[in-house]
Amino acid sequence: MALRTVKLGVVDLKHVKAVLRRRLQLMSEGVHDRKVIVIVNGKGGVGKSSLAAALSAALSKTGLKVLLVEMDEQGNQDEDLGTAASGLADDGHAQAAALLEGKPFEPVGEARPNLSVIPGGPALQDVIEELYCQRRVAVNSGAPEDQFAWMGMYAAAIDPVRHLYDVIILDVAPGSEPLQLQALVAGDMTLVPTRSDPSSRKGLRTVARRFAQARQLNPLLRLLGVVIFATASAATRVQKKIKNQLAEDLNGAAPVMDQTIRHVEAAAVACRTHGAVPQELAVDTAADLDPAVRRSLRALAGDYRSLALEVLQAKAALDQETTQQKGAA
Repeated sequence: MALRTVKLGVVDLKHVKAVLRRRLQLMSEGVHDRKVIVIVNGKGGVGKSSLAAALSAALSKTGLKVLLVEMDEQGNQDEDLGTAASGLADDGHAQAAALLEGKPFEPVGEARPNLSVIPGGPALQDVIEELYCQRRVAVNSGAPEDQFAWMGMYAAAIDPVRHLYDVIILDVAPGSEPLQLQALVAGDMTLVPTRSDPSSRKGLRTVARRFAQARQLNPLLRLLGVVIFATASAATRVQKKIKNQLAEDLNGAAPVMDQTIRHVEAAAVACRTHGAVPQELAVDTAADLDPAVRRSLRALAGDYRSLALEVLQAKAALDQETTQQKGAA
């Protein structure tokens, strides 16, 4: 049977290529500010969405203007931030329209003061299909720019709004390679949540491979750190062993954050039930909570506050490193 060639109809990437060339020029001139944090792991269930919501809320509380983008067709952030009933949950339609129709990459609104959101949801399935088609077309392209440009579609969409925010956080689906590559090309820093089990560490190594691939288009991308989830707060010896294992997995390429995030199932359920992050629910006197759950929430809130500070310190260190390198050049 004869094979029939079918031409795939895909989004034109001329604008994407132009944006990527301009980004590389700004990077080479040392004037590309780091502000996009990618939260990603190759495995689900490691605290990724909880981390994205809590960190976004914590940073916005400091007065920083934050944009949270949920690059996940599951669309769980409306539960984490309690926006499902507020009209802010749009199933990812605004995000899909920006990627597929060239519409502005605009938030649907503010989930908190200083915290704007672009939700994910089922509409992102169309985006993922487009990315797979783009990748298939790129394989048959001769020029290197044409082979890799498809990975920069989110970078091009985010570029016009970068200047409007102090921090942009990308919460990326664990099982989608195309979305993860998009986020890593668009991002400046990567924060990887993980648990101590072998499956979670395998997911981290998957991200490390994609990280290396993304740096072909984004040479300034850096691993900000690895965040360990679901360990007992007092298990110092166990935590030290985990940190040593993770550093070995990454060949020492990324720091493991000092602050770990404990897991208490009752506290996690309470947060999603009330649509609040731990820092908010812990001090909500109107919430009817079991005293033990409230104590757990206070401890968890402390974890996230400390982690937010450590993230800002790690970012400042990267910024200083870049400034020194620019001066040396």
